[in-house]
Amino acid sequence: MSYRFSGRFWEYVGLLLCLSYTIRVNCDTAELQSGVPRDNVLAASKTDSLVADNDGKQEATSAKKSRQNRTQILELAEEWYQQGEAMANKAGNNQELQAAFSLFMKAAEVGHSQAQEEVGLRLLSGLGVKVDVARAVLYLYFAANANQTLAQLALGYLHMNGIGVPKSCQAAVLYYSAPAEQVVQRARQPGPFPVIERARLGADHDARYNPGKEQEMVQYFQYSADMGNADAQTAIGQLFNAGSRGMDQDFKQALHYFTQAAASGDVDATAHLGHLYANGLGVEPNNETALEFFRKGAEKSHAHALYGLGYMYLAGAGVEKNVKKAMQYFAQAADRGSSDSHFHLAVMYVSGVMGKPDYARAFQHFSSASHAGHLVAIYNLALMHLTGLGIPVSCSNALSLLKSVAERGRWARVLHTAHDAYLQSDMESALKNYLRAAEIGLEVGQSNAAYLLERREGLPDTVQRSLASAMHYHRRAADQGNVNSLLRIGDAHYYGRGTMQDLNKSVAIYRQATQLRSAQAMFNLGLMHEHGWGLAKDLHLAKRFYDMAHTTHPDALVPVTLAKWKLQVHMWYDANKEMINEFIVRVSANAENIALGSLCGLLGGLLARRR
Repeated sequence: MSYRFSGRFWEYVGLLLCLSYTIRVNCDTAELQSGVPRDNVLAASKTDSLVADNDGKQEATSAKKSRQNRTQILELAEEWYQQGEAMANKAGNNQELQAAFSLFMKAAEVGHSQAQEEVGLRLLSGLGVKVDVARAVLYLYFAANANQTLAQLALGYLHMNGIGVPKSCQAAVLYYSAPAEQVVQRARQPGPFPVIERARLGADHDARYNPGKEQEMVQYFQYSADMGNADAQTAIGQLFNAGSRGMDQDFKQALHYFTQAAASGDVDATAHLGHLYANGLGVEPNNETALEFFRKGAEKSHAHALYGLGYMYLAGAGVEKNVKKAMQYFAQAADRGSSDSHFHLAVMYVSGVMGKPDYARAFQHFSSASHAGHLVAIYNLALMHLTGLGIPVSCSNALSLLKSVAERGRWARVLHTAHDAYLQSDMESALKNYLRAAEIGLEVGQSNAAYLLERREGLPDTVQRSLASAMHYHRRAADQGNVNSLLRIGDAHYYGRGTMQDLNKSVAIYRQATQLRSAQAMFNLGLMHEHGWGLAKDLHLAKRFYDMAHTTHPDALVPVTLAKWKLQVHMWYDANKEMINEFIVRVSANAENIALGSLCGLLGGLLARRR
């Protein structure tokens, strides 16, 4: 089943104005071709012969000039774009951001697709310009048609949520498909997929994250590995193999450490060596050596080694091709948690290599591999949802899966760039990059941008506007399942930060977060019930919410215990309120006598002490 845009969407696209210089020229030409030029008043009989003689030469000359002009325009646009990018990277105030935006705008207007993408993203985030979603969509549309990936991601996200455009699952799927396909093509290459770490900012992050300590730990492991510790050798080998924890991907170094660990009998390192030799990563490919390592690992029932054997039999690499034997090895590896084996079993069931295709079992194996983060399996699962292959058609499920794949591409490194800037206390650069990530739909970018805006760290702005912008991105993050952002929105309504104070809205949001098992939301509702803030005062219900918070999150024991002690005092006060008030009245009525008596007693005590 194929998906098409709705008629309403094409009507919307049809209203888009011509943006680039070339497009405007084409539009003007189209209008001229629809009728005779107004100032042409010569009779046809007097001009036919001249036109016939010079028509060919004029067309050739015109085409040559047009190509030259176009080349010059594109060169100038590229110069404007580079100037704008340099200025934007250094910009520290709104005036410089506006100047950078003007340069991007000049380049975009003459058809520079990267500039069109940049203008669209800045119109969405408000960097150097007032937020204008309608204009942003226009520029992003042309950039996406020129295969600019960030524009495709941004439009996919906008259509997914109906922001400034008609909400359309089909349109979002079409925009996310191209970036997802790029990710899948990279994932199909030999070797581990590059890891992009997604650090989430917050008070907890600032308290526990210590890059220096993490680097020291990596250095300690590397030192232990160099001293002959097999476990450390395998761990460092995996870091080099995947390129994570600040280590660059280096297959030769991975081979070095895996070889040392395998010599000590480490089965995990042995399996990794098999894959390096089979794929020719850091070493010349050698199927015989790969098979030797895989068989050693398989003897100890190692999942990756079993998978490696299965793949060698499936491909006929170093052994006679045997699909049945390959399937057996894949099944054993899958039982031990190998996502690659689940993926290959799914493909075999779809293709029916052992008989009739079994889409139900293929779906099960694709799902198992997807849960382990296998990108190609997630992509294929999305295609099954789109086409209804063995399962009911579900555009929403397909869209969610395609989005998760598309967001694993190299463009997500903007999060890494932003986090590095944050660690170096370059808040301006951190915020710019997190805003960029936010507008292409990355939830971590949205929540981190909101975190910085709440603290007014980054770009200069008024406090109220920063808080309002923070709430904007918290809402985006909350819509994607971020419970902490949902809590921040509830707090904003409670205190009136960045929005009007509204306890009713605050209560509704806390209840929504409670359904998502948020202990903090439960605690907040307990507090509001205890004091009657936005809710009916009910001390017993308050205790119930406090207990729920502790049950949901055991770490809430201390604050919940303190709150319950206070609640007991509150209950005792309410039970004895009349007696306490009567006592206060009596004390107030005899305040002078009590004061004089106290003073006399104090003086008497002093005199007695002097004696």
